[in-house]
Amino acid sequence: MLKKALTRRAFALAGALVAARGGLIKPQRGYAQDGAYSTPIPPPDPMPIPSALQVQDGYTFLVAGMDTRGVEQDENTDVIMFSRVEPKNHRVRTISIPRDLYVEVPGHGWMKINGAYNIGSHSNNFDWNAGVDLFRQTIEWNFNFKVDGVVTTNLHKMPGVIDAMGGITVNNPYDVFEDHYPTADFGVKSIHFPAGELRLNGEEALEFSRTRHMDFDEGRVMRQQLVLTAALAELQKPENVIRLPEIIEAGEEFVATDIPAEVQGHLIASVPDIDPDLVEWGTVVDFLTGETTADGGWIYSADWSYLPYHVRAWLGVGYLDGNRY
Repeated sequence: MLKKALTRRAFALAGALVAARGGLIKPQRGYAQDGAYSTPIPPPDPMPIPSALQVQDGYTFLVAGMDTRGVEQDENTDVIMFSRVEPKNHRVRTISIPRDLYVEVPGHGWMKINGAYNIGSHSNNFDWNAGVDLFRQTIEWNFNFKVDGVVTTNLHKMPGVIDAMGGITVNNPYDVFEDHYPTADFGVKSIHFPAGELRLNGEEALEFSRTRHMDFDEGRVMRQQLVLTAALAELQKPENVIRLPEIIEAGEEFVATDIPAEVQGHLIASVPDIDPDLVEWGTVVDFLTGETTADGGWIYSADWSYLPYHVRAWLGVGYLDGNRY
C-alpha cells in the first residue's frame, strides 16, 4: 500500500512538472529525427495550435501511429485508435480502426482513412498541424463525435519508450512468425514469437505489434492492444517509479500532440489509478466488408448508417452533430 501511495505521488509530481514546463510532448521534439525513418520536420514555429480543451472528467482522443521512411514518402497513419480516457472513473476504452477503411475525407472525396493526415500535411509544406486538422475533420465527419485531442506517434521511436520501462510482458495467444519482416535498411528478416508469456524489449515489442503477414490486420490489432496493455502495467509498477525521467524523455521523441500542457499533466498524474479491469479494447472489423476499388486496391467498406452508432456507443460518447447519423 505504501508503494502504491509513493507511485501516485511520483506520477502526481511528474504531471505537475509537465504542466509547469508547458507540456511534455511537442511536434518539433517528437519529429525532428535522423535516419532512414525520419518524419518531415515541421516548418518554423511548429508548436501545436492551441486547443480549447480544459481539464475535465473524461476525454476522447484520436491516436495515430505513423510509419514513414522519409520526406519523399507518404505519411500514412497505419495505426488508428479512438480512445475514451476517464481519469475520474479510472477507466480507458479504446477501439481500433483498420487503416484500409474507406471514408469520406472532407474536400477530397472517398479514400482510405490512413491517407487523411498525409494529404493535409503534404498540401501544407509538411505542417503537422495541417495534417492533424484534416485527420480530425475526417474522423468527426464520418463518425460524428467530438475529438478532444490528437496524438500521433512515430512507430520507429517506440522501442526507446519500451526500453526505458525495462521491457514489457505479454501473454501471446499463439505462435507468430514472419519470414519477410521489413528492416530499417530496406531488407527483410525472419521473426518468431512463441505462444505463452513473453518478455519483450523495445525492438521486439515493435516487431510483435507490426507483423501481420500470418494473420492480417485482425492479428496485428490484437497484438498492438496487448503491447499497450502491457506498457500500462509496467508504468503502474511501484518499482518503476525511478524510471520515470527516462520514460518521459523517451516519450518526447515518440509522440506529438495538440493536447494542452495542463491536460497532459492531468493524464500523467492519473496513470497509477487506472483500473486494469476497466481498460477495455474493441475493434470494428466484424462490421466491415472487404472489397476492391476500380483500380484494384483493397479496402474495407462500412454500413455508415450503423458503424458510427456502434463506435459512439462503445466509447460512451454522444453526437457531435445531432442532425447526422
